[in-house]
Amino acid sequence: MKQLIIYKYIVGFGLMVSLFSSCKKYSDFQTNPNQPSSSAPGLLLTGICYSIFYYDNTSAAFASRHLTYYERGNSNLDYSWREGSFDNYNVLRQVMAMDSLAVQTGQQQYLGLTKFFRALLFSQLTEMFGDIPYSKAMQGTYGNFKPEYDDQESVYKGILQELEDANNLLDNSKGEIKGDIIYGGVASQWKKLVNAFKLRLLIHLSKKESDANLDIKTQFQNIINDPVKYPLLSSNDDNAQLIFNTTAQDNYYPDFGYLSLATAVSMEKGFVTILKNRNDPRLFALAEPISGLTAGDFNNYEGVDAGLTLADQQTASSNASRIKSRYHDDKINEPWILLGYAEQEFLIAEAISRNWITGAGTAQVHYENGITASMKFYGINDADIATYIAAPNVAFNAGTALDQIAIQKYIAMFMNSGWEPFIEQRRTGIPTFDVGPGTYNNMMVPKRWLYPQSEYDYNPKNLSNALQKQYGGNDDVNSVMWLVQ
Repeated sequence: MKQLIIYKYIVGFGLMVSLFSSCKKYSDFQTNPNQPSSSAPGLLLTGICYSIFYYDNTSAAFASRHLTYYERGNSNLDYSWREGSFDNYNVLRQVMAMDSLAVQTGQQQYLGLTKFFRALLFSQLTEMFGDIPYSKAMQGTYGNFKPEYDDQESVYKGILQELEDANNLLDNSKGEIKGDIIYGGVASQWKKLVNAFKLRLLIHLSKKESDANLDIKTQFQNIINDPVKYPLLSSNDDNAQLIFNTTAQDNYYPDFGYLSLATAVSMEKGFVTILKNRNDPRLFALAEPISGLTAGDFNNYEGVDAGLTLADQQTASSNASRIKSRYHDDKINEPWILLGYAEQEFLIAEAISRNWITGAGTAQVHYENGITASMKFYGINDADIATYIAAPNVAFNAGTALDQIAIQKYIAMFMNSGWEPFIEQRRTGIPTFDVGPGTYNNMMVPKRWLYPQSEYDYNPKNLSNALQKQYGGNDDVNSVMWLVQ
């Protein structure tokens, strides 16, 4: 009898539970208690960093005449390229998603990174094409799928302000930045990068130094005047770079195992000549001697003229240097630098040489700092660095300072900094790139990329207006954008 009473009690209780459960809202069952209902911004940051810092240095090296490739046609080598990519907008969508999560979760330390990444990604886009969607971009959630284009001056004004905002927002006191594979979560390190990157963009605008709307000289001077508010990189330890290792299966140097780099790529003649003319020991760190000859002797290194036809390049390659084997044989090799201390020092040296700024010391000191940082990156000893800096065609000369700075920056960016050496050559004309029958494009170095086909398909009216305002309606790789006019 007792068992029967207990059984009836259990059944009755079960029915009561079932009854009350049936009154719960349907939405209550949509939440999985074992799975978080919202994400953290740090989970997106890792992928964003990888997308931005894992940059294609090798293709840029062909266009920048550090290397030449003759296995088959290559648009970056022969300048027959056509349309560029709007892929940065895909990364920007992730950046803005990270920003929304930061606001939702109260993690303000990510808001400064949003501003920096926007400035970086939009600057790359405008430097590739000219005018781009900026102020009305990223508004698809509001129904704007056909954004208007902003002129290049307005884009630069906007992204320079975003970098100012980023500097003001980044602060160690706001907490660790989780998901950070570049600086280990330290906001003050990102702050240094933000300000160094702003110096880069201000130098990119050198042809617009009289533009009162941008006032680039004042903006540069403001950073120099207040190192507490605007900290900068202080050594190679602060380099913004992606470091490779073997802890993960695919986390190795991108060109590891790249067969064509080992067999169908040579150092470019113009670049090798620049190094040989200066007895630059970096040549030995970047290139192999001609096959069968001894390493460490400048006479045993040569490049291939990228202006030759592919057949002639292949013939010449038998007596030319290939890239140092570590670039395709070493899983770790060296980091990929987005922006480093060496570049920053060359930027400051140029600003001083242009009489933009005061109070930063001498252009010579910053010029020599840049050379030293680049050589230290390759493990060159102090004695060899001192000898190199004192050499007649390397020693700082105020009368030729801008040319010297441009050349040294070009050398320092070998297999680093993405398309920056190409963009800088477009601005300065230094060095002169080899062209010829093998480069096509009427033996001209292109000035920009064509807009992607997707814009012709989905945003034709705004694209047409932008082309008319900039290039007389023609989408031409040889057209000169406002930035370098």
